[in-house]
Amino acid sequence: MSIAPLQLSVATYNIHKGFPATPLFARRPALHGLREQLRVLNPDLVFLQEVVGAHAGHAARHHDWPAQSQYEYLADSLWQSHAYGKNAVYDAGHHGNALLSRYPIARWDNEDVSAHRFERRGLLHCEIDIPGWSRTLHCVCVHLALTARGRGRQLELLRQRIERLVPDDA
Repeated sequence: MSIAPLQLSVATYNIHKGFPATPLFARRPALHGLREQLRVLNPDLVFLQEVVGAHAGHAARHHDWPAQSQYEYLADSLWQSHAYGKNAVYDAGHHGNALLSRYPIARWDNEDVSAHRFERRGLLHCEIDIPGWSRTLHCVCVHLALTARGRGRQLELLRQRIERLVPDDA
């Protein structure tokens, strides 16, 4: 018999499309080190922002670029369930938010909440089946806009989504 966990560990990380946030080192991918850091943290749930789903240019330029999407590469064998919400699409590929989970993701949806066409954002809403829990766990991965006005609009859309789709007793 499986015992339901009393608590969950959570990590959230803006991975900057697999490159360091510091411009000085931005030419070399940092994805391999990030995967090791996440393994050491060993969280139950990982919320990721600015995750590359595909990018032909980076794959051609960097010999150590993963063959699969970044979220699949980071999930590896530790997080068997994952969801990806594509937010920005461009000629070379696309990126968005992702959620990695030790537990099955029963349902997921990505809602476009972009403030304008130059800053694509989404709400990746996942329902996770935690063994022994009577209700699914609702998780929303968010990457908020750079401007206060855009963030305010996105938070209002998040509030509306929760009121509309998440049961009061969840």
